Amino acid sequence: MEEIERIERFLHDVIVVELSRMLGIGLSYMPFIVMGQAIEVLGSFLDQKPMKARDQSARRFSACVNKLLGGRYRLLNENNKLHDMLRNQMTHAFLPGEGILLLDKASNREGFKHLQHVEGKLVLVAEDFHEDLCRAVERLRVGLRGGRVKAKAISYA
Repeated sequence: MEEIERIERFLHDVIVVELSRMLGIGLSYMPFIVMGQAIEVLGSFLDQKPMKARDQSARRFSACVNKLLGGRYRLLNENNKLHDMLRNQMTHAFLPGEGILLLDKASNREGFKHLQHVEGKLVLVAEDFHEDLCRAVERLRVGLRGGRVKAKAISYA
């Protein structure tokens, strides 16, 4: 039970609160980098491998998308497309893939919807994306509490 509480604290403190703070002070670009990483981290709790297992990025990202985010995200990640355009590109190049348009609510003057396609680009709205990520955190928390997801040892105080 102590490990589950540590994981819950980590998920809440880092993914829910820290990202909320970033968005709350008007940062919108950097949270996308963190959210791409967070999807992979959430997915890491869904497999039986150690947290530091190598070469698991796409698998873990997909596990989170398929089991915790679901819906349109699952369709958008077909053939790891969302993983490549968001997580890989943003993590390694600090630039989104060509097929993504990153916005926050303040800069979204055209009123595009989150996950809408516009002129061949997928629109991601930071605040809406974070809300979906928070719902994924809650689904993972419920899975941990219900015993459907096995807790992993993490080094978070």
